[in-house]
Amino acid sequence: MTASNFNLRGVPSEVMVLLKREAKRLRTSVNALVLTMIERGLGFTCEKQTYHDLDHLAGSWSSADKKTFEENTQSFEKIDKELW
Repeated sequence: MTASNFNLRGVPSEVMVLLKREAKRLRTSVNALVLTMIERGLGFTCEKQTYHDLDHLAGSWSSADKKTFEENTQSFEKIDKELW
């Protein structure tokens, strides 16, 4: 598929301000931001979503926490032959 260009007219100044602000936050161009928004809106893109809501938990387990977790999840490794 080849790329095409078009002009978008009638963009309200308030929308343009928000687009510029978001592009700056994401460290990208307004053009790249709008293309991404169009692709997502059309369900075209398959890029993975990255979440950061649990980042504060990374690396927070102690050795005792790890040991307890492994002991409590050990049964998950066993195959129940009656089910198969």
